[in-house]
Amino acid sequence: MMPSRPGRVRAALFVDFDNVFLSLEAVDPRAAKRFAEQPGRWMHWLERGYHTTGGGREGRTRRALLMRNCYLNPATFSRFRGFFTRSAFSVIDCPPLTGGGKSGTDIYMAIDIMDALDHATPFDEFIILSADADFTPVLLRLRAHDRRTAILANAVVAPALTAACSYTIEQSVFIESALGDASAGAPGVAAPPDGARPFPPPRPFTPRPSLTGDYAVLPEVAAVLHESIEQDGPIPAAELPHFFFRFANFRNSDWFGFRSLRRLAEALTTVDPMLECGEPGEEWQMSLRDAPLEAPPAADSFEYEAAAETAETSEGLPALIETIHHLVGVPALDPDGFDLLFEHMAKLFDEGVTDRAAMSRLLQERAGEEGVSLARDAAEFVTTGLWQSGFDVASDASDPDVVAKAFRDYVVVRCEQAQRPLSTEELALVDEWLVGA
Repeated sequence: MMPSRPGRVRAALFVDFDNVFLSLEAVDPRAAKRFAEQPGRWMHWLERGYHTTGGGREGRTRRALLMRNCYLNPATFSRFRGFFTRSAFSVIDCPPLTGGGKSGTDIYMAIDIMDALDHATPFDEFIILSADADFTPVLLRLRAHDRRTAILANAVVAPALTAACSYTIEQSVFIESALGDASAGAPGVAAPPDGARPFPPPRPFTPRPSLTGDYAVLPEVAAVLHESIEQDGPIPAAELPHFFFRFANFRNSDWFGFRSLRRLAEALTTVDPMLECGEPGEEWQMSLRDAPLEAPPAADSFEYEAAAETAETSEGLPALIETIHHLVGVPALDPDGFDLLFEHMAKLFDEGVTDRAAMSRLLQERAGEEGVSLARDAAEFVTTGLWQSGFDVASDASDPDVVAKAFRDYVVVRCEQAQRPLSTEELALVDEWLVGA
């Protein structure tokens, strides 16, 4: 039996997807969508131990989520299955067992939780994301085995359920802190002194489809910097690239598509408002704010457009781009960006380029010649997808429309393989995105 590492809790996570999603949707549909499509976002929050402190920074202990199980009804929520499998969850389908739609989710979960007590890994903590009172006997059994337990508590949770667990994760805190709801203040920020203007809450994070600026990677990068600054203090600008090199798609000639270190640092402060970059100069550094500002920070070049801010609540193209990007990894480029890529691909085919690696490299070079920063992983995804689609290089390869349609077909198949087939309306939007009018 492996001994527990100092400062780390071994945890098992069990997610009653239907219960949590429907509860969140009744309160905040945007939060429900983020919960379902970005599990890595709130899972990182759990791993950092915020659920034990009500979203605050003090007294946290890191968790290792060694077991991750998600239980969902495939008849209703199969479209979200792929997001969890991509985040290393074991997804257990719990189809309806009665004409009234009742599934056996709670029984499946209870059995698996009891089995986990005898697992070769002695779990210190069991996190059960559900507010179903049926789990009360399970929690009592876990407590008898001296295991810490946590549940996700909504407004109507049974008192017996909360009394049976070690601590509860309040749904409002989960929405505000783990899912990044813009209507609440930043987690861990103290109340402003009397008369002072409160620190402005963070905007809801929405990756803006663009050829420049990989917004999708920012939350994870910000989390790495935040934790390092908490432990070791401010980071000088010259040392920041050492942290960025942990990410496979980082190149300091590109700065995740933001073109400069300073612009990247400023973008990170829009994702985590506790991060602060000093005044521009030779020796500026990134640090954490110790207290709320007395006035809102000045607007900067990363002010999100109104359309981007509301993309999560719309059913239009921006929302679909974000969904497919998170589900199967398709680069979040806008239609003009893909149009540019397919034009260059057709020209390269016409020039006799048929090697995939060469195609990817040359795409980056051609985009750079036009003043556009194209991330390496984005170029590699598109070229790999085209090759895997069975595209015939010898047949009309010099026609951008043919190239675009082949890649469109590949994306549709990838969504189907991820158990998220696209509706007729969504297929029309994908055509608008990848093929154009």
